[in-house]
Amino acid sequence: MRRTALTACLLLAVTATAASGKGIEYAFTVDTPHPVAGEQIRITLRATSTTPGEKLPACPQTRVVAVAPGVPVRRALRSLEGGVVSRRIGRWDAFRLASLRQTGDHTWTARLRPGTAGTWTLIVPNYCAAGYVLPEGAARHEITVTSR
Repeated sequence: MRRTALTACLLLAVTATAASGKGIEYAFTVDTPHPVAGEQIRITLRATSTTPGEKLPACPQTRVVAVAPGVPVRRALRSLEGGVVSRRIGRWDAFRLASLRQTGDHTWTARLRPGTAGTWTLIVPNYCAAGYVLPEGAARHEITVTSR
C-alpha cells in the first residue's frame, strides 16, 4: 500500500514537471562531426521557445545525461533517479555531464570524452526542472563515435 502511494506521487510529479515544459524545445550541436573514442568533444545545448514572442523561464535545473552505446535509455534514467552527484552509474554506464555550464541565456556547453565506439545518447531529462520525463527524457541527441 505504502509503495503504491509513493509510486503514484512520483508519477504525478513527473507528469506535472513534464507539463511545465510545454513550449520549450532543445537543440544539441557537437563541435566534432565524427568523434573518435577517447577524444574530448564539446557539446552545446540551446533552449528555444516554440511559441513566437514568448520568453523562456530561467532554467537553473537544466541537466544532460550521457548514456553509453547499448544501454537502455529508460533504465539509465531510472538508475539516476534520486542521485545528485556527477558519477558513472555502474552497470548502466550512464552519467550526468559534470562539465555542463551555462554560457548564455538558455545556452549551455559541456565536455564529453566517450570511452567506447558506438552510438552515445545525450538526454535532457526534464524541461527546466528536477526529475525525469519518462520513458526517455525531454530531448535526445545521438552521437556516433568511431574507434581509432
